[in-house]
Amino acid sequence: MVRVTGNFTSQSPLHPAAIALLNDAFGQGWADPAKIGDHSARTAILQNEAIESIAANLNLIPSEIEIIGEPRLGQHLAISGLLKTEYMFLHSSVDRRSVFAVGVAHEKSGGKTQILNVGPDGQICDLTQINQKSVLALQGANIETGITQDVDSVIANINPTYVALDYSAAPNLSLPSRWDSAIFDATSWQGPAGIGILAIRNSTAWKNPLPNLGTRRTPESSSLPLLLASAVALDEWLKEEAIEGKRIAGLNQMIRQSLTDANIGITFAGAVSDSVSQTIALVADGCVGEDLVRQLNEINFVLDSGSACTAAQMQPSHVLAALAMQSEGNLRITLHHGVTEAEVRELISAITSVVQQSR
Repeated sequence: MVRVTGNFTSQSPLHPAAIALLNDAFGQGWADPAKIGDHSARTAILQNEAIESIAANLNLIPSEIEIIGEPRLGQHLAISGLLKTEYMFLHSSVDRRSVFAVGVAHEKSGGKTQILNVGPDGQICDLTQINQKSVLALQGANIETGITQDVDSVIANINPTYVALDYSAAPNLSLPSRWDSAIFDATSWQGPAGIGILAIRNSTAWKNPLPNLGTRRTPESSSLPLLLASAVALDEWLKEEAIEGKRIAGLNQMIRQSLTDANIGITFAGAVSDSVSQTIALVADGCVGEDLVRQLNEINFVLDSGSACTAAQMQPSHVLAALAMQSEGNLRITLHHGVTEAEVRELISAITSVVQQSR
């Protein structure tokens, strides 16, 4: 069996347009845009053009954008920049571990944290209005299951003082009518790793939580070539998504239906209609996820198991546990732009075979 691609992991391949730009940019070199000089002036123009392009594609205003060299740091800044000790911090039981860490740190400093439960469908069900100063951390889509939230409804029902959004898994979802900060990750649109887009809409309420003696809102921590590549990749990815999104949603449904029809004890997290099309999380009853990953890898299919942010340590998925699903036998499939129906059919056959052999 000849494989064109076996990459069904969350690590998206770098977009060809980004590869071409990076090769050119690293060959030319670049200067510090804050310094005086012709080359630095040209660099500043390129940086501003990239930010303007990203802003337009994400429905942001350029002045709202800060470029962060590490998206997880950006998420910390998005939340902590709004959070004060006297505020209640709210986040869901399916958030990233890094968000849980913010909550623990907030409690250690004297604040209060409330974890919002989700139902079996992955939707936040603790929607009681909070009658005190509060910050709500809210995902547009879950990085592990792909399940989306009705963000406008959640915000309207809870009515927090401030909202910090995590759109790092869903760059093409619409932003809610009300938000104060947001984080995006360039890898979600096949851009390079190491570029986070921190959007600060409420610049009055948001304050840099890191020690800072300068005039910048955030640390100067990004690479210009990576930023330019991210801008180009986003532009191209969104153009492709208009067609690829529908096609990949069909492949997503094919995987779910075929594995269900195979009657091999597979349960899926969420439904296609309530999830981003590229992500599928499933559990194979009576199997061990790590073993399934290894067996699939031996026949050139690379998938994830466990929580998306802890897969390297093969830790049980707190996200699936919150959905009242077992963590054993967990597989996570990511469908990237360009994946073919033939490749997906081969993947379905491989998963069916490996699951049957594992029992």
